[in-house]
Amino acid sequence: MKCQLVFRYDFSSDGDDFGWLAAQIDTPQFKAVNGTWVQWQDIEELTASLGRFPIEALEPVVGKWGFSEDGRDTEVTKIVIKPQGIASALSVHVLLANNYKPANLCSVQFVTDYPALAKFSGELRRMLQDRVGSAALDGWADDS
Repeated sequence: MKCQLVFRYDFSSDGDDFGWLAAQIDTPQFKAVNGTWVQWQDIEELTASLGRFPIEALEPVVGKWGFSEDGRDTEVTKIVIKPQGIASALSVHVLLANNYKPANLCSVQFVTDYPALAKFSGELRRMLQDRVGSAALDGWADDS
C-alpha cells in the first residue's frame, strides 16, 4: 500500500533565510498536513545528507524543525531515515505536529528504498533552486 511524504517550501518574500515548510503525509491509515518556519539552508543540509550510502543505523538521516520556547525545544516536523533489515529497504519515520498546538500530532512509519530517496533528493534540490514546486518521498506501508 502506497505511502507518500510531500514537502513544499515557500520562500519568504522579504528575502530573509526563513520560509514556510509545508509537509503532508499520506498513508493507508493516516493523512496529516502541517507547516513550520524553516531556514532554507536546513532543507539544503537535509538534501545533502540524503545522498549518503549506505545510511547507517547509528547515523540515520534526520531532518527536524520546530521552535524553542522557555528553554524547551518543540519538534513540529521531523523525518528520520535508517536501514531496515538486510536488504536495501529503508525505514522512514515522520512526525507532523500542529505548529500552534504541538500536542496535536501524527507519527507515521513507512518503508522506502534508495532509488526513491534519490528521486526525493533531486526534487528537493530542484525545489530550492527553482524556488517553486514540491518534493515527494514515495514508499509503502510496513505490514510486517
